[in-house]
Amino acid sequence: MHKDSVKAVEQLLKESTTCENWMTPRLYTVTPADSFDHARKLLKSKRINQLPIVGSGKMLLGIVTDRDLRDAVLPGFEDCRIESVMSSPAITLARHSTLVNAAEVLRLSRIGSVPIVDGNSLVGIITRSDILEAFVAFANGRYRPSRPRNRFRKRAARQPKLSKR
Repeated sequence: MHKDSVKAVEQLLKESTTCENWMTPRLYTVTPADSFDHARKLLKSKRINQLPIVGSGKMLLGIVTDRDLRDAVLPGFEDCRIESVMSSPAITLARHSTLVNAAEVLRLSRIGSVPIVDGNSLVGIITRSDILEAFVAFANGRYRPSRPRNRFRKRAARQPKLSKR
């Protein structure tokens, strides 16, 4: 292993980097009263895998994933409220939790993301991809994201251009 990579891993393992530095703060959310169909369409159109369910004041009430929606095919599902399929309470981490702690929660819980909270208020989400991005950044000598965390803009920029035939 390259000497700098070893140092980067050591830095990461010192647990000095927090989720707050690597989470995505701008989120798409739904409320418990939103329809199953609305959540399904939002997941598909925004190309995301999870939606936090929030109440007043961004209070996190639960989470719903694309898998939850796939597994809950119900007759007349379009009109069902999202609260009937959401996972509640959601597994969460505090904004100052370390990346190592987040990685352990994701691994042990076998989930792809975890909402980040400040008290009871949702402030972001961290995914396996965020943690991998942090690891790569550490290996390259960068200890914080080089730009504001806005995964949605980044995804749109990565889309292949379609040519007309």
